[in-house]
Amino acid sequence: MAATDSETKTRIMREFYRLRAAGQPVPPEVYSRFVAVTNEGFTTGPDIGTRVPEFTLPDQDGRRRSLRDLTGPDGLLLVFYRSADW
Repeated sequence: MAATDSETKTRIMREFYRLRAAGQPVPPEVYSRFVAVTNEGFTTGPDIGTRVPEFTLPDQDGRRRSLRDLTGPDGLLLVFYRSADW
């Protein structure tokens, strides 16, 4: 679902934030529309359960961290943030 006009995007985002602020569950269809308009066609990443290739990257303090170093007994949650200065 690709919302092309800003009025539609605003309506979808307001509905999502209204439910979250009220502490109400967000229905899957509302969440899907929200993801679609906030990502504007970009994918949100690999599917849950997809194996990540081994990597080593610097952390926020410049220390090199590998996937193996970071993964604990319960797994690992990776979050990649797209910022304006990338």
